[in-house]
Amino acid sequence: MRGETGLFTDFLSYLKTSWFVRFLVFLSLSAVLLLVFFPGYPAVLVFSVVVHGFVALAIVWFGFRVIRPVQLSMDQLFGLLERGLAGERRESPPSSGIRMGRYRELLKRATNLFREQYDELLNRSKQLENFAGVLEKQNLKLSESRQRYRRTMDALDNGIYLVDEDYVVRAINRAEAAYYGSEPKQIVGRRCYEIFRQRQRPCPDCLPRECMADGQVRNRLRVESRRAGRGYVNIFCYPIFHEGETRSHEAVVYIQDTSPLVMMEDQVVRAEKMASIGQMAAGIAHDLNNYLAGIYGVVQILELRFENAPAGREKDLHLLGRLKEQVEALNLMAGNLMVFSHPERKELFPLSLNQVIEDALSFSRYELEREQVRVVKKLQPDLPLARMEKGQIQQVFLNLMLNAAQAIRERKKNEGADYSGVIEVVTGAEDEARVFFSISDNGGGISRECRDHLFDPFFSTKEVSVERGATGLGLFTARTVMEQHQGEISFSSEINQGSTFKVVLPWCQESGVCFPLSAGGPTKLA
Repeated sequence: MRGETGLFTDFLSYLKTSWFVRFLVFLSLSAVLLLVFFPGYPAVLVFSVVVHGFVALAIVWFGFRVIRPVQLSMDQLFGLLERGLAGERRESPPSSGIRMGRYRELLKRATNLFREQYDELLNRSKQLENFAGVLEKQNLKLSESRQRYRRTMDALDNGIYLVDEDYVVRAINRAEAAYYGSEPKQIVGRRCYEIFRQRQRPCPDCLPRECMADGQVRNRLRVESRRAGRGYVNIFCYPIFHEGETRSHEAVVYIQDTSPLVMMEDQVVRAEKMASIGQMAAGIAHDLNNYLAGIYGVVQILELRFENAPAGREKDLHLLGRLKEQVEALNLMAGNLMVFSHPERKELFPLSLNQVIEDALSFSRYELEREQVRVVKKLQPDLPLARMEKGQIQQVFLNLMLNAAQAIRERKKNEGADYSGVIEVVTGAEDEARVFFSISDNGGGISRECRDHLFDPFFSTKEVSVERGATGLGLFTARTVMEQHQGEISFSSEINQGSTFKVVLPWCQESGVCFPLSAGGPTKLA
């Protein structure tokens, strides 16, 4: 069919470009022009007849040699078209009975058929557009599902990743990737033993490999270095089975940081031990107080006798003073043990914070002179009366002063005689309802490892001894007293610059007894 169409097109081109047609047209125009300009000449008339006769013969010849083959080709073309419209599939010889009368009918039928095909193609195009819209919506849902899956994984604080049987990481959440100092996209596609263990071959105790081999859930407790230092991690491995498969080719690895749980278990065990120690400490402190009372009474009698003795006994009086101070230190230690074992509930009275501080400073005078520490006092005058139990607040003050003096002593050992220790004692009003005192030193500071345990009972950075406050109960006792007073204790510290402890107390607007509130008030740890 395409051959006949090409023949007809070639024919039209031949008509336009043939020299023969141009020659016939030129002869006809020449004969006509001669008749017009020379109508009376016989030669012109004869020439015109000859030319027109020649043109007529040429046209007849052209019809038999050109028009007839074209007509036959048109018959073949429309014969093929008719058979196509009739739905014939077999080859048949062209029909020579098709003439121009039927061409119009065939072209009309072909036009209708083409229009139907065009409508069908248009409907198919619309169906494809609808399918493309549905496919786009499905892709959008799939993208949202992937984002939701990614956000869910990244929301976990613990690590999780997907690994296949070739040890290639297929997915990993942000928490696990951050532990290795990387982003998820930088780990996905790489082998787990290269990223997680810096090895060139698979680990001999590979948990995902064992999990995929038998299809069983595995877990293992391991001690390793995690984000907050060395800790405990529980590793769970879950096999993944695809539909129609009986063997796992992928596994999900979930890494749970169990360090907080282990710490809580240790705290429970420690609390049970502290309860037992507290019961024992109560009995020891009670008996120790009785013995100290007897020793203190003897010391006071000896002081009275030496005061009336002849001159030259100053050295003996000095030794008695030292003995008295040591007895007071032991008495303070016994008091700390009593507070630890059975916190005492006492009445609170409105007292002058400055006066309580001054009296406590006189008690610690010998300790500060021995350590060669200079005390700078910045006591704000006219402070409101604060509700307190004098002995307990002085005990808190002395514990903090002792810690400051010992911090200065430790730094002085490292830096030598050129170092000068200074303790600054400040009092003031925190706001309209509270007063405070703070103790600052220029010692070595508190290490970060010790700060979280600073108020734990029996925790001390110094060796336990009979020195005042060296039992590890000083700050624990201070916090307990502050809870009973509905006050706060906080601290700040910088390595090689010193520490500052601040104690805040509520004050009474009226004179008289300020009845104690229930223990367990707010305690602020900076």
